[in-house]
Amino acid sequence: MRLEINVNWSNKFSEKDILKIVDLIEKSRLNKIWVGDFHLFRNPIDLVKLIEENFSIEVGLIVKPQKAMIFAKKYDVCLIPGNSGKEAVKEVLKRLEKLKRENVCKIYVGCSGRIMAKKAFNVHNKIGIMPNYVKKEFVEWLIQDLDWVEVLPIGPSLILPSDKKDELLIAAILVALSNQSFAKSFGFDKEYNDLSSVDVYGMIANSRLYRNEAINKLEKFLLNNFTVSGSIVDVAKKIKSLSKFDGFILADPFFRDLKSLIKLKELKKLLLTVKT
Repeated sequence: MRLEINVNWSNKFSEKDILKIVDLIEKSRLNKIWVGDFHLFRNPIDLVKLIEENFSIEVGLIVKPQKAMIFAKKYDVCLIPGNSGKEAVKEVLKRLEKLKRENVCKIYVGCSGRIMAKKAFNVHNKIGIMPNYVKKEFVEWLIQDLDWVEVLPIGPSLILPSDKKDELLIAAILVALSNQSFAKSFGFDKEYNDLSSVDVYGMIANSRLYRNEAINKLEKFLLNNFTVSGSIVDVAKKIKSLSKFDGFILADPFFRDLKSLIKLKELKKLLLTVKT
């Protein structure tokens, strides 16, 4: 099964750190590195340049729509709204309309809601989608049986035990709160409301989980529903459960954990034999 990885370059990662991380990924013979764009981290193009100067692995970008036109003629690009609300959706749709008329590489849209997904598909039906979900039924809910060129789920991932578990939980909270309609559709209203008071962006900025009663109570719920995590066999089984789609992207904090990265080769081999 096709396996790719998503990396960010926050201020706590030096060039030396990133080179070590990318070296491990390339030696594991993964298909591609996806460089993410997040307002709390450094410019993604700086990381792309660093990778290209030192490695031959293919690079894609997950970026806000305003940056898509800059990169799409050279790189596969996934457009993400960046913010919630109608204006953010309008911006994505506007850029997709422009990209449809250009000679560009692969285009994807990253989203967690059905309205956004359907509108994007109606504007440009020759694109792929990167669902923010890691369970087959959640992905199927999002893609709505539309004829996407490619369905490439992406989600918080980690091989446990790990000292990055708190960062995994932060990423899971971010996904769990990303779409209220999703929460209602799967009966997660109470969990959504319990988590809604959490300052998730403050935790991301400080790389620190601020535990409270809701997080402690919902830890298992978050890990089970919004992450690909557990033992290496658990991780392989969860990825294999998505095998009807076109692959999977191991997202933050997988690349931050050297113990997980070192096991990438073993994980790839397991995907050939493990049963769900």
